[in-house]
Amino acid sequence: MNWDDVRIFLAVARAGQILGAAKRLELNHATVSRRIAALEEALRTK
Repeated sequence: MNWDDVRIFLAVARAGQILGAAKRLELNHATVSRRIAALEEALRTK
């Protein structure tokens, strides 16, 4: 599990949406989506 992915997940949870988290983290929204998908895969939740 990548701890950066957990940090991104937490930002999405706090912002309530991927776009808001992406802006706060200064990342592209597609990157945030990919990292959330990677975290889901790592945790086998998908």
